[in-house]
Amino acid sequence: MFAMPTLPIELITEILLRLPVKSLLQFRSVSKSWFALISSAEFVKTHLNISGKKHNVILTGLINAFTSRETQYVLRDYSLSSLCNDDCVIEAFDLDYPMSSPQQYVSIVGSVNGLICLMISEVDLVLWNPSIRKFKKLPDSRLKDKVTGGNQCDIPKGVCVVYGFGYDESSDDYKVLGCIEDRINLVPQAEVEIYSLKSDSWRSKDDVPDGVLLSKPCKCVNGKLHWINNNKESNIISFDLADEKWGKVELPRYREGNLFLDLKVLGSDLCVFCNYMEIHADVWVMRDYGVKESWTKMYSVKYPDRFFSPFISRTLCMSNKGEVLLVPGSTLMVHNPEDEPIRYPKVTNFDFCVAMNIYIESLVSPPLQNELSKEQE
Repeated sequence: MFAMPTLPIELITEILLRLPVKSLLQFRSVSKSWFALISSAEFVKTHLNISGKKHNVILTGLINAFTSRETQYVLRDYSLSSLCNDDCVIEAFDLDYPMSSPQQYVSIVGSVNGLICLMISEVDLVLWNPSIRKFKKLPDSRLKDKVTGGNQCDIPKGVCVVYGFGYDESSDDYKVLGCIEDRINLVPQAEVEIYSLKSDSWRSKDDVPDGVLLSKPCKCVNGKLHWINNNKESNIISFDLADEKWGKVELPRYREGNLFLDLKVLGSDLCVFCNYMEIHADVWVMRDYGVKESWTKMYSVKYPDRFFSPFISRTLCMSNKGEVLLVPGSTLMVHNPEDEPIRYPKVTNFDFCVAMNIYIESLVSPPLQNELSKEQE
């Protein structure tokens, strides 16, 4: 009888490292040795670095928006590569995220290495990998009690809660920065705490710069968290996740006017989105991080006639081909940098969108993770 040859474990490992996450999850059941291999920290990290990263778009949507019915929050995703095919209809799939409740506000703080940091009802934080359906609810910080006073549904007027999420490569640690700002006082006051996934704990950070007004969203670039500073200085505030020091990044020399600014990441570069209401949007990219002169206006997207959406600044990302994706309300727009006409891909299961983020599929999982319960599946 012909005997099947046995491949060396080194060759098996090299083959597995190049497979998508979905296949690897299935192959864990082949044998105990394969399960141990695919689940090992070394394999997970190597797979993240060398595998062809599959990018997905995750949408934060509203059902019954601007109607008399109760608004519901949903998360949906679709493959970023599907936007390249003009002939197909794209389907956005519902995501069963942790602690999901249609009536509870949900937003994405950030996404790194396939891990997504979710904020539920402004106060609860969850680290979640939708590709492997693993999550971890973060312990409550002291800031939560100060914000809510024990009442989760009652955040005082004039108090703003801002978070940032990123990866500290120097310590191989994922960190969350939480900041509560009291904007009622003439001189804004802020309190900051930092969560470390390695220690699974929060600690206070006392050296917050004076007069800082951090604006959502936060973007992680070059190992630093970034927010637009809404005070009179009008700049970008940064926080280095390695040495935990604050810094400043100068804004580009954009044209003044009736506009608002938003931070984004295009490729691996810091980006400022200048939204001139109802007219057009300019996209500035910092090619050499920290060098003001390297700000370059990459795109100028002219809006269609009679177009306006207050949410368009929150809904920008870039495809693998360099196309800019915009979602004004319930319409998906794709702008090509080669000055081609704006495309409007057909997307089903697509409601009013208030935010759009990109995440990659990975095997990265927080320790002490919990699996989604049967009721959520």
